[in-house]
Parts: sequence; C-alpha cells; structure tokens
Amino acid sequence: MKRHVVQGMIYAVDHMNLEYAVCSIEQITYEDESFVYTFKPHYNIIKLCDPSFFQGIPGLNLDLQKEMYTRENKTPTFIYERTPQENREDLWDLLDEVGMEYLDKLEWLIRTDKVYTGDRLIVKRHKAPAAKNNLDEIVFGDVIRIRTIDDFCKTYFEKLKVLLTIITTGANLEADDMTINAENREAIFRIVHHLFKSEYLKRKDKQKKGIEEARKNKVYKGRKKIKVSKPKLEEVMGKMNKGEITAKEAAALLGLGSVSTLYRRIKEFREGEN
Repeated sequence: MKRHVVQGMIYAVDHMNLEYAVCSIEQITYEDESFVYTFKPHYNIIKLCDPSFFQGIPGLNLDLQKEMYTRENKTPTFIYERTPQENREDLWDLLDEVGMEYLDKLEWLIRTDKVYTGDRLIVKRHKAPAAKNNLDEIVFGDVIRIRTIDDFCKTYFEKLKVLLTIITTGANLEADDMTINAENREAIFRIVHHLFKSEYLKRKDKQKKGIEEARKNKVYKGRKKIKVSKPKLEEVMGKMNKGEITAKEAAALLGLGSVSTLYRRIKEFREGEN
C-alpha cells in the first residue's frame, strides 16, 4: 500500500529563543486514508528544559518514559490544537499562505510561521544527522568534528550560543579542546547556560537603552520591509519548483524572516504578472 511520510522535530523554545529538540514526530498517511502518528521523545534533552517554557507535549504522558508513543487513525492532541480543521472557513487561505493545495496537517505545521499561543513548542522539518566539520545548520544527532569552536566564533557571546545550540539540539561535539556528548551534556549545559544568560541580559538591556535613546531623538523607525529583487525571486522560485531547496532555505537565501513572508512575496509577484 502506498504511503506518504512527513517527519518533523518538535522544539521547546525558551525565553532567550534557544531551541531544545525535545521530540521527533512522524506522520504516515496511507492511500486508504488511514494514518499513524509516532512520537519519540528525547529525554536527555527534555531534562534540560525549565518548566517556565516546557510543561510537556500535549496528549503524551512523558512520565511513562516510553521510547515511542503511537496514535493510529486519531489526530493527536498536539496536532489538533495547532493545525486548521477541514471545516475551517479560511482553510484555503491558510493553505495558500504556505504553498499547499490540500491539508496535510504535519506538513502545514512545519511550513507555517503562525504561532500557537498555548505553549512554547514549534515544529521544524526533520533533517538526517551527519558527521560534519562545520557549524552549519546543526540538528539532532549530528557529530561535529572541528579543531575548536573559536575558529567559527568572533565573540564570546557567539561562542556561548553555539555551544548551547549543540547541547540543546542533541548534537555531539568532538573538538581538540572540548567534547560534548550524552555523558557530559547536562553538566556542560548548566555552566554554559548560566554564562550565556548573563551575557544575554546585558545585551538586551543595552539594546533597550539604545532604542529608548533613539526614540527620544526621533530616529527610531522600527523595521523596514525587506526588498527582494524580481530576478533573484524568480531564481529561488525555480529552485523550489525543482525541489533543489526547501521553502525555509529559499526564505533564508532571500533574507526573509519566515516562510509565510516568502509565500506572500511569491503571491505578490504572481499577481503582478497578471
């Protein structure tokens, strides 16, 4: 029987916008319209999460410490709470925003940048882990082999953030001057997180004072709409259509902050051609 598989990663986002890879999720849909959802929690990452931003995954009893939670032919609470239902009046608008022609709930959840306000959980597309010698797009299970973090980071703050990203995404680091793995992940996290939080709060305070000063001098104008050239947009659209890049990669190439913004620009471009 034919099947369609969508895989994602659930992240808990803390108040400093650090992302913790707390659970893998998979949705399999069969041609007879039956479906199965599978959740695989990452307990070694979950224990790093503070209750202020992570209270569990809706519909799953994580106290059972199961390796895998399965839901067959029943939409899990986690999915139901944050995706549109088939009878929603603006369903087609929501699908159009993310470039979809039919409702595939996990796929929609991965593509959209709409925020569910009930918790601090987001979903991103699953990417296979790899052995790498750089710090590009770190994902769960990566093994990073480099000489030192200092080769990639210009500032102390950046170094702390990269270390935390490796830790909270569940990657492993094998550097000449440091190792991060399952055995020492939590211990290193406690130290680095404390240092990062201190630096983060200093930077936020400085930024706040700068904005207040700019407003007093009437020079603060907020964010401007990012300009995208039509030739560049056409080039990126072509790569997307060929499956060479994902929507999120396309948005990054164009300097856009979200997938929804990308699809709005594509829609504006197409409407301008008519």
